[in-house]
Amino acid sequence: MMINFIILLAIIAVGAWLGNVLLSLEASLSQVRARMRAARDAISKVENAISRLQRDEERLRADIEEIAAETVLLRGRQAETQQRLAEAQAVKRPQLLILSERRNPGDKEWLVTVVNSQIGEIDATHPLALEWMQGREYLVWAESEREAAERANRRFGARPGYQVRSVAAIKDDIYAPRTAQPAA
Repeated sequence: MMINFIILLAIIAVGAWLGNVLLSLEASLSQVRARMRAARDAISKVENAISRLQRDEERLRADIEEIAAETVLLRGRQAETQQRLAEAQAVKRPQLLILSERRNPGDKEWLVTVVNSQIGEIDATHPLALEWMQGREYLVWAESEREAAERANRRFGARPGYQVRSVAAIKDDIYAPRTAQPAA
């Protein structure tokens, strides 16, 4: 009887132990299942992100191709515009500045060239520095060459660096329409 009791006790102990093993296996199994669900969710999120990134990549490639085509078109337009600008700059347009609008009945027309090399020395980036160094031409109405030079000196003489380079009588009709000729 004692043996039966010990056997029964051993069977109960083995059953309890097996129950504990089964409970721990089930807990482990539920943890593994939870991890698998999390892994599947993560895989699904990664796959969604990859497909979204692939769609974005396709859109970006299409945008890049469109921008490249537009850039080629705009560069062509830029080249055309630069060519037209170069052609326009090659044409020397005569520019005659009027010193004063005051004119007496006996006055003649004089072309006075005024220079100032100091502008280029002080600020070489000044937009008119080269023009002032080469000389700017002014239309002056005066009775004589001396009076034309005096009028230009009165206008520019108060400022340093300005000087009258030349005074010449105008023989051409300056009021006739001018046509721009390309520079040789």
